[in-house]
Amino acid sequence: MDGSSFISMKHVDMRKLPAAAQEERRRQVVGLRERGLTYRAIAAQVGLSPTGVFDICQRFAAEGAQGLVSKPRGRKPDEQRLLDAAQEAEIQRLICRHTPDELDLP
Repeated sequence: MDGSSFISMKHVDMRKLPAAAQEERRRQVVGLRERGLTYRAIAAQVGLSPTGVFDICQRFAAEGAQGLVSKPRGRKPDEQRLLDAAQEAEIQRLICRHTPDELDLP
């Protein structure tokens, strides 16, 4: 079965789905792959890109069922901060005590 008999589903932005729906879609992808469907056929059936389907399958191969669980997105707290806590406190102190003109700021 090459998947050409499947009706093409509208592309889905997985990021907009709730975590439970994302995980269910990933389980669906893995199940279809285990039944022998191609990445392209799975993509058409579930509304993802072939690359997205491939990535899900690779993650499942590397991590097993745990790889299908949604992970937190975005930066970790305090990641890529420019100032440490002491510098931040000093800036806050200066802002509270002086006007920008007094500190030669624009």
